[in-house]
Amino acid sequence: MSAEDFGSPLRVESPSVPAERAATTVSLRAVRVSKGLSLEDVAARLKFPARYIEALESERFAELPKGLGLKSLIKNYTKLLGIDSKPLEDTLRVYVGEVEGGIGNHNSTRTLESQTTPTLRPSASWFWWVLIAAVVLVAAVVALSHDVLPASWIPVWLEGWLK
Repeated sequence: MSAEDFGSPLRVESPSVPAERAATTVSLRAVRVSKGLSLEDVAARLKFPARYIEALESERFAELPKGLGLKSLIKNYTKLLGIDSKPLEDTLRVYVGEVEGGIGNHNSTRTLESQTTPTLRPSASWFWWVLIAAVVLVAAVVALSHDVLPASWIPVWLEGWLK
């Protein structure tokens, strides 16, 4: 006799899963096993934790990363198995979300048009020139006072003022 015969309260009905989703995720495990790949082999090749791959195969989608991470896992896993990723992406679209952007959609001229370059006021650039000159002057005075520079480099008109 089995637990079903007694109407055991421990028997749990699994929620209904759309046939396309069940076929898609179950086939992942079947294809992986048929290719002789272990869960650890796949995890090492994809550089994703084995728990993510196991969760994907077991339909525990809440344990998977969201967004671009999940999309990357799906694409790389299906590529490794040599199957089409589109059905699985369509099934998990709710978890992946809409991933936009990326280098394929980048257009550098479009981004340049929206940027404006701030122009410096003439007074601001003079400030920097004066600051640089002051730093160079202070460095030269310190170097001369500590005998870092040879005395022959000191102009005659400055010798009296420095001594």
